[in-house]
Amino acid sequence: MCKCDEVVQETMTSDDTNTQVERSNNKSRIIPQVLACMAASLGTLCSGAVNGWTAGALTSLDADPHMNMGTLQNAWVVAIIALGAVVGCPLAGYVMDLLGRRKTILVMCPFTFLGWITMALAVNLELVLTGRALCGLTTAFLFSAVPVYCSETPEAKVRGALGTLSSLFLTFGVVLSYVAGACFPWRISCYICGAPCLLTFAAIMLVPESPYWLLIKGKKADAEASLRWLRGPNYDFSKEIAEMEAKMLLVGKKLEFRELWRPRTRRPFLIALFMMTLQQASGGNILIMYTGTIFISAGVADHNMATVYAGLVQIVGTLLSVIMMDRAGRRPMIIISTAVMGTATLMLGVYYYVHNVMGNFWPRWVPLITVLVAVFGYCLGCRTIPWLLSAELFNTTIRSTANAVTLFYNRFLNFTVIQVYPFFEEAAGAHTVFAVFGALCLTCCIISFICVPETKGKTLEQIQEYFEKEALSSIYEVNDMNNQQSTCSDVIQGEANKSLPTTSTLATEKDYDISVGSFIDKPALGSKGQTQNSSSVENTAL
Repeated sequence: MCKCDEVVQETMTSDDTNTQVERSNNKSRIIPQVLACMAASLGTLCSGAVNGWTAGALTSLDADPHMNMGTLQNAWVVAIIALGAVVGCPLAGYVMDLLGRRKTILVMCPFTFLGWITMALAVNLELVLTGRALCGLTTAFLFSAVPVYCSETPEAKVRGALGTLSSLFLTFGVVLSYVAGACFPWRISCYICGAPCLLTFAAIMLVPESPYWLLIKGKKADAEASLRWLRGPNYDFSKEIAEMEAKMLLVGKKLEFRELWRPRTRRPFLIALFMMTLQQASGGNILIMYTGTIFISAGVADHNMATVYAGLVQIVGTLLSVIMMDRAGRRPMIIISTAVMGTATLMLGVYYYVHNVMGNFWPRWVPLITVLVAVFGYCLGCRTIPWLLSAELFNTTIRSTANAVTLFYNRFLNFTVIQVYPFFEEAAGAHTVFAVFGALCLTCCIISFICVPETKGKTLEQIQEYFEKEALSSIYEVNDMNNQQSTCSDVIQGEANKSLPTTSTLATEKDYDISVGSFIDKPALGSKGQTQNSSSVENTAL
């Protein structure tokens, strides 16, 4: 071998070694990201226990001689947590921006625990309602802060799975309340359901704040330290920090509510509202919060064990959703979820019609299986994806406020649905109720197929850029239509001066530059060819 060949070989070996070293230095660690999201998601475990408590404990509360329970009282015990959340939602976005995502979760844990203690020691129904209302108030802050934290801390490749951890822990909380209500008197179940608040308080102390929030507050050094904790000491986070800062320069750091209706935010906002509508219109919360009473009315023999089975099915469905989220994608999962749940809920309505109206008696396992299948379908996507999308569709400045607004809408719908349900059932019959919910769920399935975008594998900056480009393209279309509406004299003048730009054209191009500068980060897009290729790839993926 000649000396030239040896030099070339040594150079290639050196380049390969440098590339491998660079890749190893830029390799992130997944475990710290998982631990951070798990610690935050314990907050939704507390919320899940609040939401599911009535499913197992309501029958025990009805039997308590100190509580004068009826249809109206049952409805208020179930629904007052949603009313408390409606009150808390307008404050949640402000508190998240003021204190940070992590500290918001930290502050809410003691108040949630206080609500459970108030219920456990209650001597009358009014104190039970007071404790439930306080727990509902704190869930507004937890439901807002946890999904945002779990969307801002992980990398894009694992954000789908880690972003739905909050829904998985919500399911764990629901199951905990099911088991506590089925196996213990309602007062003891309050102590059991309040225990996760202490665990959450301890766990959230050990993890860092969201790097996005730290950058918004101008704490770049703290944001770098947070990313170093989350990604590992060998990870080169300079590019990630630069992308965050570039996007913040475009969208600004000042919060403006009118941002929700600007072209770049309007479609994400409407999609988030639709997803919250889908979650409540599917009837999943009715099945989860009234599980015990539904099994009793359907004639299921052991309603306590049936409630526990429903909790176990929820765990399986939510786990499958977490596993499949970054493989199948958000859109296919929500379509499958609504299709399965809508079909099963319609079947439950048919069972009630045959049983209550026609007087025929089907086997008692039929309502058990239909409820379990409906709950499983709900947990595949209807429970998890709305919270994930509402956290990842918005730009950094408006994310916490938009999340709080969509949560307010969700809790208002939740309060309305679960408050109206017992009276609707008495007036029209259970068969009508579940037929309506089944039809709404299948309708939402069709709309999801048409309207919901796919965000799998995209960074938060790429998702924002997609909607910004979409908004910009609509502006171009409007301006092109306006330019086409010219008089005959303008056409003649234009033909005579084809190669010369007119004054109006120059003004329009100047306006375009302003529009482009307000929507798209020009340096990040590179050359014209790169912009076109990037746009085509993102439009295909989304």
